[in-house]
Amino acid sequence: MKSKQYLLQQNRRIATTQLGKNTTKYEYRVSYMNKRAVLLLLILGIYAYGTNYGTVFANSTEERNRPEKACSEEFEKYRKKLDDRVLKDIVKSYSLDLSGFQEFTHRELDLKVGDNINDHSDQISLQHLFVGGSIGSMRLFLENGLEGTRGYFLYKRVDGNNVLKELNKMGNIWVVMTVDERKAAKLEQKPFNWDKCTD
Repeated sequence: MKSKQYLLQQNRRIATTQLGKNTTKYEYRVSYMNKRAVLLLLILGIYAYGTNYGTVFANSTEERNRPEKACSEEFEKYRKKLDDRVLKDIVKSYSLDLSGFQEFTHRELDLKVGDNINDHSDQISLQHLFVGGSIGSMRLFLENGLEGTRGYFLYKRVDGNNVLKELNKMGNIWVVMTVDERKAAKLEQKPFNWDKCTD
């Protein structure tokens, strides 16, 4: 077993070869901390520059015609067309009748400023359904609106399969009772061409 004296000598040799002969452990730690501080300041500087650059870029968007702004109406038509095709495919595959059902979007379920969470547990219990990816929009239909007791959550998975989640309201909470997934076509649609809107 090596003695403590030997280990101390080894540590001193390592320290002196790395920092120089007259450097103490305290000076080594200060040097190390200074390097970390400089690195941290560099990272913060890059972040601040990026944020400022983004802010400047965002403020100058009025000066140039952004394709997204010029095409927003056309893109909404494109998205609505895709959503309608997806919904039609899902309704057909499950032979659903959605008359008497009210559709809710994820945004409509968001609470307003000042709303009490305890008074809106029904809305909160539905929000988690909208998590994940899909082809087209995920669609929520509730019979008789939020006051009803039955609903459907419909979407087309990224792989093309259709999904139907049957919902029941138990007390003030909406609960998924069954999940039915069926093979279906992927419904490919050409990507929206943003380039045609640059004029």
